[in-house]
Amino acid sequence: MTPEVREQALAAAGELLAEEGLKGMQARTIARRAGLSVGSIYKLFGDIDDLIQELNLQTYQDIADHHDAALAAAKLPETAVHDRLMVLARAYIEFVVSQNARWSALLTFNARHGAALPKPYHDVEDELLNIIANELARAPGFADVDHRMRASRAVWAAVHGIITVGLPNARVSDPVSEVLAQIDLVVTGMLCNAAQRL
Repeated sequence: MTPEVREQALAAAGELLAEEGLKGMQARTIARRAGLSVGSIYKLFGDIDDLIQELNLQTYQDIADHHDAALAAAKLPETAVHDRLMVLARAYIEFVVSQNARWSALLTFNARHGAALPKPYHDVEDELLNIIANELARAPGFADVDHRMRASRAVWAAVHGIITVGLPNARVSDPVSEVLAQIDLVVTGMLCNAAQRL
């Protein structure tokens, strides 16, 4: 089969993932959307999990691109680390809200497969952490690479947890503002703690 047919099937699967999440990742459903046979889907991608991995890599890339674009649009000086990290947090919230099915599919798939996923997949995950690490590198107290990477993981985990718990929170009138306020506490605390340790 031609590369064009593969791209056609990948695009159809991507549309289904964005609309339905993992429940849309059935060979028959993808084949119908792409105008192909079920057998063709398996010939093109092998296991459906392999196809989902490929789509998830696209999701990771789209998250990274969205974050880069948000930083570029903010036009903040590189020394404004706190503000730049908050721009990244807001960009992540925007992605989660606008691409919720893809985001949820990514989290669910990763939870199911964890360490069994191949190294290149985890490398792409690490590239997202590097976006945070690159910002922290400009702040006082983050010269040590190991500490900076640990801090990047801590920020990512905190932001992810706050978003996961906070956005569906019906007890507040503006969940996004509340989530951002909580993230601000984490970011401010980490930067102040690092500066005080100097």
